[in-house]
Formats: sequence, structure tokens, C-alpha cells
Amino acid sequence: MKKSFYLVGSVLVIIVIGIFLFSGCTRSSDTSGGSAVNSKPSQTQTSSNPQNTKTQPSSSSSAASSNGTAKATVSDGVQTVATTLDNGIYDPIIVQKGIPVKWTITANDGDLSGCNNKMVIRDYNVEKKLIVGENVVEFTPTASGKIVYSCWMGMVGSTITVVDDINQ
Repeated sequence: MKKSFYLVGSVLVIIVIGIFLFSGCTRSSDTSGGSAVNSKPSQTQTSSNPQNTKTQPSSSSSAASSNGTAKATVSDGVQTVATTLDNGIYDPIIVQKGIPVKWTITANDGDLSGCNNKMVIRDYNVEKKLIVGENVVEFTPTASGKIVYSCWMGMVGSTITVVDDINQ
């Protein structure tokens, strides 16, 4: 009886590992200290700038800053920013403190996996199930600084940089 219990347990562990590996959730080999941020293969990470990615805005409602991070634009008391889920990786954004954010994330067919299909911004208690097409995430940043957001498993992630004045 004990042998069959261990056999069933071993098979279940192998199945879980297989699902995890094929779901697209992997840790980047160059992250340190248990950081749960996945990076694109062409990126380099440094401690002063954890994500150095290129964002492809899906509309003119946001502008790219000099380092390729999508920067929100403010209009009528709301700031809008748009990014595209690129190869299953989340992109960093820059927003202003104290102004509601309307963030559109475009997910193309094939870019969503069992891991990245639900994003979490823990600091703002935001969870968003992503679907193919446009996904709108809304929150209001309350303090300046860097906010980490990730998939529901904490494996694929990026940052939201909150600034005092988006125009500076």
C-alpha cells in the first residue's frame, strides 16, 4: 500500500512540474535574491534599473520615454497608458502619483499562458485576468516609487514607476 502511495505521489509531482514547465512560467537565470521578475532574452538587468524593455504602445494614449518604458499621458483628470504583452512578458510603465490610471494591455494570440494570464498589483490590491485583445487595468497610485507587479504566481513581472510629475 505504501509503495502505491509513493508511486502516485511521484507521478503527481512529475505532472505538476511538467505543467509548470510547459505553461511558460520560468524564472530568468539572471535574477538574484529570489526576485520574481522575468526578462526578455535581449535585456540586461542592473540594480538601478531592473527592467530595460521596449514597449509597443497599442494606441496614441501613451508615449514611450527615452528608455522605452511606456509613459502615461494625463487628460481630463485621468492618465492613460498602453502596452502590449510581448512574448508573454509584461512591460514597465511610468505613471503620476494621485491621478487615476487607465492602463490598456493588449495581449495577442499566443502571448498568454497559464502563468501570465492573470496579473497582480499587490500594492493596490488589483488582480486582472487577461484575455486576447485589449485589457483595461485601473488603479490610483498613492505614493512615488517603484511598484512591482507580476503574474499570479509571482514569476513573470515588471515595474510601475510612480513619479510626482509625469511631465518632468
